[in-house]
Amino acid sequence: MAAAFIHYFLGVGIAYLCGFEGLEALLLGLLGAIQDIDFVLIFSQVRRRSRSKVSQLFTHRGITHTLIFALVVSAAVLVINPLFSVIILSGFALHIFTDYVTAWGVSPFLPFSDKRYSLGLMTIFDIPLTILSLAVGVSGFVSVTPLVAFSAFFGYIGVRFLLRTRLAYPNLEPMGNFTYVFCNVGSDYTVGKVDVLGRTHTIEAPRMSQGIDFELAEKINAKIQGAMTSHFLEYPTYSRENRHVIIRDARSYLFPRSSRLFTLYYDEEDDSLYMMTAGRKIPIS
Repeated sequence: MAAAFIHYFLGVGIAYLCGFEGLEALLLGLLGAIQDIDFVLIFSQVRRRSRSKVSQLFTHRGITHTLIFALVVSAAVLVINPLFSVIILSGFALHIFTDYVTAWGVSPFLPFSDKRYSLGLMTIFDIPLTILSLAVGVSGFVSVTPLVAFSAFFGYIGVRFLLRTRLAYPNLEPMGNFTYVFCNVGSDYTVGKVDVLGRTHTIEAPRMSQGIDFELAEKINAKIQGAMTSHFLEYPTYSRENRHVIIRDARSYLFPRSSRLFTLYYDEEDDSLYMMTAGRKIPIS
């Protein structure tokens, strides 16, 4: 998501354009941010258990960030209140567009296509964009038409696009509200994090440490694939500790406490794969 409050401010502006004022506009502004409820409900838990296309609908920027969701919800409200339907459709479409501007992007055509689209112009929290969205939200309260603030908002995005000020790193994914992570694949991994100000920190993460050969890594990888746990480890690294091989996602070297990244263990003596949860060994079949 672009920061949820950006969507909220834009929602308030849409409410004002539709003739609502004061408390009504503030309440209707929530419709601009309500799509991010998927983040609050942690739908990503479903994805951790499956790599099917269905599971992709229930992760952040999944089904709630699709055109079909916007059309279905607005159509359902249309029979009750046409004006609310217009507000919902406008707010949902603007939410999708604002997320499209960010580096992570959206997949607006799910479930028919999981292709991700992104302009890659900024992270989820861009200071000028935030200020301009705030201007949209407060314009009605100071008797200025929100159209002026909306023009500045879209103008800023347009200037960034024309100047081609895309973020320099591909495949950025959010790792918290104010940090992105990326991983470049070579003979080893280059893992980096980018904060909201665009500052970058990178490290090198070796694919295999001493004592791990390609044949052993392939054997472990086959077990991981067979157990359908490969989605835990998009960028696997292998290191040895006594008779165990530790398999970590390369990004965990920068984010060791992240609940999104997992560590698996392979016991060479009994040829078993497992993970540790709350100090307990959980076998992975």
